[in-house]
Amino acid sequence: MAERTRIAPTPSGYLHAGNGVAFLLTYRLAGQYKASLRLRIDDLDAERGRLPYVEDIFDSLRWLGIDWDQGPRNVNEQEREHSQAKRTVRYLENIDILKEQGDLYACTCSRSALRELARRGMKNCDCRAKQRSFKETEATWRLHIPADAMVRMDELFGNTRMLVPADLMTDPVIRQRISEEGAGRPAYQIASLMDDVDQGSTMIVRGEDLLSSTACQLYLADRLGLEAFKRIRFVHHPLITDAHGQKLSKSEGAEALRTMRANGTTPAELHASAERMLAGLRHGDATDH
Repeated sequence: MAERTRIAPTPSGYLHAGNGVAFLLTYRLAGQYKASLRLRIDDLDAERGRLPYVEDIFDSLRWLGIDWDQGPRNVNEQEREHSQAKRTVRYLENIDILKEQGDLYACTCSRSALRELARRGMKNCDCRAKQRSFKETEATWRLHIPADAMVRMDELFGNTRMLVPADLMTDPVIRQRISEEGAGRPAYQIASLMDDVDQGSTMIVRGEDLLSSTACQLYLADRLGLEAFKRIRFVHHPLITDAHGQKLSKSEGAEALRTMRANGTTPAELHASAERMLAGLRHGDATDH
């Protein structure tokens, strides 16, 4: 089977150094495994996406020296041919399967109410047991992850891990909140899963902060009978942090790739960081800052 991987940024801010190192790591692994590389811009969350952020993705990849085999080459192609909005029907088909199987429930809790539950040490709200109507205004559709569910994750470098999704995350939103304007959009977990299945991904490189998403998507794949996703091999790399050890966030600060380009900085140090990270991952001790 031909190897396939992807770079899948979200246009929710200007890319930072950590994104750059992650992209370079994926690019190197694609080369080493002779995998085709797809650029997929995860733009489903339309309210957060902005045209300058999409442009920054293309500018950053070219500045880093990364080329890709499939996917959009510019902003116009992204909007015209590759936007996730064009795949909404595909996502909804699988959401309906989950709903019919009893894997979803309607949740009307506000974000502030859920934050308060988390502060009190409660993982999920009681909407699980209330069997609210899926048509209820302001309801999100959440995936009910059983406490005893377990999934197998194969790692690219030969290890296998058993994960308990419920230990890693609260019940995730699968369909966004319904509003007076219409039905809610599909959410990240189902869209990312279906894109990787339909685009034939065989290896996925992600930050370690997305281990919970991997566990969730493997559980979803099990519930939907998507065996191809369960055969994917994963790499979860450590995150690049700032001088205070904090995770980088998308911004216009000193770590933004656009700032580095504007200052005439070369991407040499990011390439070196990716090389160190790859060596560490192969030896099981990846660290980089």
